[in-house]
Amino acid sequence: MKIQIKYPLVFALLCFWVGVLLSISFLETPLKFFVPGITLPVALELGKMMFGVSTYIQLALMLIITLNFLISRTKISVKMLLVFALISAILLLEKLWMLPVLDARADILSAGKGVPPTPLHNIFIYAESAKGILILIAIFQQIKLKNN
Repeated sequence: MKIQIKYPLVFALLCFWVGVLLSISFLETPLKFFVPGITLPVALELGKMMFGVSTYIQLALMLIITLNFLISRTKISVKMLLVFALISAILLLEKLWMLPVLDARADILSAGKGVPPTPLHNIFIYAESAKGILILIAIFQQIKLKNN
């Protein structure tokens, strides 16, 4: 059996993307709260900065992959397009809706004021998890086994 990658550039970008997602969302984010001496305002500001940078990196990856699909001469599977559309939709919802609201809440908390509870933080965690799973699915969709 020989392994072939359907869209090598897309495969590489998706692998990088899942690395960015895992390192920021699931490693840096929770670990910063265990740093001795870090204050809540500093941790929140660091989180805003990291998610801001991460989101722009992810948007760039989404754009490059989209352009690759548009100029690709090979036929792209409907499954791949569907999974990529879901990934893109989640990313855009996070960028345009969730992160601005969560950033505003972080600013209020950093100022020492209270904020009412909201399920948005949990929704964001679920969205990040779903996006990660979908990226992994998209990666595995790139692998094609061929007989020698």
